[in-house]
Amino acid sequence: FFLLSAGMSGAVSPTLPADLAVGDLGSLRALLSGRRTRGTSLAAQLDARHDTEKQDTLLTWAARHGQAEAVRLLLEAGASVGATTGGGASALYIACQEGQIECARLLLETGAAIDQARNDG
Repeated sequence: FFLLSAGMSGAVSPTLPADLAVGDLGSLRALLSGRRTRGTSLAAQLDARHDTEKQDTLLTWAARHGQAEAVRLLLEAGASVGATTGGGASALYIACQEGQIECARLLLETGAAIDQARNDG
């Protein structure tokens, strides 16, 4: 379940994370086209941590669920390849941990650090 972070209300579609998890990119494309920015910068929305169990960003959420096309779209739109979850896990770490090879490849091609440590080491 994915809720909006404080201060982000109305910016990101509440269905976006569930849509991303199953490969439905309509909500993401609407966000990236600027139709859902409502005063908050797109970059801030892309890198914001959301109220998920792991405090995911959109990029870490897409990588967790193996949605390579969403990862590509987010990176092209300016999502930070080094953004982390609340626990310090990068999208690359998550993609590798979850066996999401295509997502990991895209992240590496975009310059994801292979030596970025989590908060717990």
